[in-house]
Amino acid sequence: MAYAAVLSLKQTIESSEMKLISEEDLCYLKSFIKPMRSLPSSNRAVDSETQIKDAVHRFEDLINRHISDWFQSGSKISKDDQSFKLVLSQQLQIVKQEISSFTKTLKAEEHYSTEEDKQQQQQHHHQKQSYYFAWQIHRREKMVGLDSELKELQDWLFSGDPKRDVMSVVGMAGIGKTTFVEQVYYNSRLVENHFKHRLFLPIGPHYQLKDTLLLALDQLGVHENLNKNPLSNYVYKSLLGTKYLVVLDDVWNTRVWDQLRHVFPDNRNGSRIILTTQLLSLTRPIGGKTIQIPLLDEDQSWKLLREIVFTRGESCSKELEKIGRKIAKKCEGLPLAIIEVGKLLSKIDKMVEKWKTVAENEDPLTITIDDDTPLSKALLLSYDMLPQYLKVCFLYMGVFPKSYEIPRSKLIDLWASEGFLDPQNKGKKRSLEETGDECLNELISRSVVLNTKLSSVDTKRTKTCRLHFTFRNICVSEAQSKKFFPIIKKYNESSFPEDVIKKQRRLCFQNNVVLGIEQVRTWMEESLPGARSLLCFGPKQQYPVDLYLGFKLLKDGDELPSSISCLWKLEVLIVHRHHNIKSSNLPPVYLPIEIWKLHELKHIDCVGFDLPEPSPADDSLILEKLLTLSGVSAHSCTQGVLARTPRLAKLGIRVEASQEDEAFEALSFFGGDYFASRAEFESFKCHVVDPSPRCRAVCSMVNFPKNIKKITLSGCGFPWENVKAIADLPNLLVLKLRWSAFCGAKWETTTCGEEIGFPKLKLLLMEDLDIQKWEAGNEHFPMLERLIIRHCYKLEKIPPEIGDIPLLEMIQVDDCNPAVVTSARGIQDKKASWGNDKFRIQIHSSWDNEKPTRE
Repeated sequence: MAYAAVLSLKQTIESSEMKLISEEDLCYLKSFIKPMRSLPSSNRAVDSETQIKDAVHRFEDLINRHISDWFQSGSKISKDDQSFKLVLSQQLQIVKQEISSFTKTLKAEEHYSTEEDKQQQQQHHHQKQSYYFAWQIHRREKMVGLDSELKELQDWLFSGDPKRDVMSVVGMAGIGKTTFVEQVYYNSRLVENHFKHRLFLPIGPHYQLKDTLLLALDQLGVHENLNKNPLSNYVYKSLLGTKYLVVLDDVWNTRVWDQLRHVFPDNRNGSRIILTTQLLSLTRPIGGKTIQIPLLDEDQSWKLLREIVFTRGESCSKELEKIGRKIAKKCEGLPLAIIEVGKLLSKIDKMVEKWKTVAENEDPLTITIDDDTPLSKALLLSYDMLPQYLKVCFLYMGVFPKSYEIPRSKLIDLWASEGFLDPQNKGKKRSLEETGDECLNELISRSVVLNTKLSSVDTKRTKTCRLHFTFRNICVSEAQSKKFFPIIKKYNESSFPEDVIKKQRRLCFQNNVVLGIEQVRTWMEESLPGARSLLCFGPKQQYPVDLYLGFKLLKDGDELPSSISCLWKLEVLIVHRHHNIKSSNLPPVYLPIEIWKLHELKHIDCVGFDLPEPSPADDSLILEKLLTLSGVSAHSCTQGVLARTPRLAKLGIRVEASQEDEAFEALSFFGGDYFASRAEFESFKCHVVDPSPRCRAVCSMVNFPKNIKKITLSGCGFPWENVKAIADLPNLLVLKLRWSAFCGAKWETTTCGEEIGFPKLKLLLMEDLDIQKWEAGNEHFPMLERLIIRHCYKLEKIPPEIGDIPLLEMIQVDDCNPAVVTSARGIQDKKASWGNDKFRIQIHSSWDNEKPTRE
């Protein structure tokens, strides 16, 4: 973690207005960052790396304490404090010494690793040979699931295309890529008869061209004197003029393909090459087709587990099956994890009580970096192959609880505030948001992070992601081993080891009840003076809980203290105030006015609080970097507030009103010209929290900015004739109309005028609306790609004209009138008659107890 420590230090120095170290010293730190970015894991360099990290942290703590003291004292401390600079200089020399020692260790290791790699390659070569011959004897039974993927692979193998073609099979560690290919390579008589030569070449991360060519020649039966020509020539000549199938299993870089592509001749006879890899990014430079192996569903998971545990025709009782399905589900669809669990269950008696014990565990397997199981080795290899700048981002994701869907924006904000992102990485100058996006995309491409939901605006961009429980276990184990962060779920003496905790810069509580214990708060105050981050997860608390954040005391109660202004580097503020009693007479609860002094703030999410309007006389109170403001009421959206947030692009408001005049007054600001004139606005959300049905249809229509791209409305009660204000927006891409956003039995989209309505809209969501009839003309929604209709029980049908939209790719219908499903299928038939094979519909209906289907 030395890379992350030095990067954070560099950003602290650069963001400070004080000249604390020389430009020469800053350049020295920068020069160390570059070679560290792609440094692989090294057991022999661990001690030196830890010493660098500790020295850098002490150095950064000195700087931050000094800046904090200066900030709180109102500039009473001299910026040229010589005694402080002397201490700083002495500490910097220690940092340099540690860096120098680490560099020498790496140089010594470079020679050692070269010799070690040779030994590993020889061992790996023998493993490849034994692997191949073992599979010549043993044939696997048909694997669980993947029927459509297997058919796609077989169709490709036997297609009439004469060119030499490549297929990449991609997926995470343990998902069964090799087993999937083996089903075709070993278990198909058709494949054996179709190809004259077949080569199965395990590659791996320690790939050596010579060993791979020798293995290929061995499988081809070439045993003559191989000293006269390059080995590649012998392979090429052996395959020339023949139809062959080659499998390159477990490829980790494009160098493999660059070296081997010319070894396999294009005989124009339908030869095929299959490549398996965890890296989706490899498929673009290699070309050809791609199959991504999915995780198993719940039924498939149970089928695989049952086949492993119940062998030789053994029966499984219904009670055991019920518990077994629960265990299988916890494996989250990863075949190798299911196999490992199956081995464990096979070793214990098939008794309900014993299986229940396994089912009650949070995870079906305990996986650490020190395990010697096939699953742990595969996962650890995926982690080890990450460059340093991705390792730290990946490890940090372990702070989120199991199965937690992590919003992309929240994750990138946390990475940025922790100092993990280098905008100058790869030689380009980018924003922190762009850098974070690239890091997340790389982690997904490397199959270590799961992409769970795509953005509704940019359908190629991640909206939420998560870690598979197996990778999360690796993250937690490695993070605790490297003292990166401890995770605390309960209070006891073993949870708070003094020698470990005192050095922590970040702490994660995955049970926020622990924070209510007085001993814990006292311990935090005494033992964590240098803590930078405190993350808390858990259920909402009925009573306020005191939180100790480093050296600042904040209370999650009725208000935040004015001392929050001392958090001068704060970039993200998320505070949710949970109301137990609602009353229309309660005045707004405002954040302290000092919040305007936090000039680094980029994102505010404060449900239950409002942003106060500063005095017009104080021109210095401007949040010039604020991009997102959400959770506030309309009281925060005055002209005075918005004028002091010049970069605000995303606004989300909540209106808690039980009176008609309150809801109307709260939203009246958005009907004016000032809000409409804000060109920088991209996203607007409005949720009217109103339990009384009689208070609907009371809000004035919003006058939206012309450049807005996304609108989400709920509970507003607008009449359908007001939708023209939205239909005319020239740049709107996403429109989400949730519960009672618009009210009325009929929506005549054709009443929007002669001009094209919704000219750029790509996604339309209609959810929990009381609409019965929807009429649309051919001139509306010309760019629509996705239509989602949920819980619109009165809607009679989807307008057939929707089927005429050329770009429409998907219609999703969830729990609607069966006639809506029928109209969706009618549109599908129309698309099919036009030869559009990309269009699909997704149906989920409880009317006839149907399971979710994708058609």
